[in-house]
Amino acid sequence: MAAVFICILVGLSLASGEITQLQMTNCGSSSDIQIRQVSVTPMPIQVPGDIHLSVDGSLTNSIGSSKMTLSIHRKTFLGLEVPIPCLLHVGSCTYNDLCTMVDQMITENWAGIMGGIGQQVNTMLSSVGVNASQCPQTPKELHITDYTITIPTIPSILSWFAAGDYHVNVKVNENSTGRLLLCLDLQLSVTEHKDPGSSGWLLGRRKRRSQHRK
Repeated sequence: MAAVFICILVGLSLASGEITQLQMTNCGSSSDIQIRQVSVTPMPIQVPGDIHLSVDGSLTNSIGSSKMTLSIHRKTFLGLEVPIPCLLHVGSCTYNDLCTMVDQMITENWAGIMGGIGQQVNTMLSSVGVNASQCPQTPKELHITDYTITIPTIPSILSWFAAGDYHVNVKVNENSTGRLLLCLDLQLSVTEHKDPGSSGWLLGRRKRRSQHRK
């Protein structure tokens, strides 16, 4: 159960567009995992900034060790989708064991930002009685209401995560059997937070180019 919402958060935290509301489509999830509603505001997501997350879902059967495959594409003005690579465990990556994923995010601090995000996810799930490291996860209801997650400035090494519209696909497969547990397609937008004193990832790149020309 915890893995479902970790997947969503990782996708959202790293992904100005025209989408004004998170769009979510079930693309083949099993009956073991039911996600009835997910709300993320503001949309477009402002980076850096706060997102407010609400989730209504449930786990109907126990789920053990599982693998998550995350595929992120940025949409272009031509209607094409450009794949986002996997770098430093961030992007279109495969995470082999969701039982240890959050702890690994925190201890290894992927890309210098995911440790703080992992801590926030841990606190959020703990507040509703979910242990992200528990394996297997036992049947339970999950209700998260307007929880605030702070998204930091994206470091220059991940500069391809530019503002725009994104298509995020999340798949979770049970490791012991390969059975598909979860498949979600998400459509969302990201914009850079407009702060005159900010050195965010887009603004920072413009400054460096300007200084280089001098």
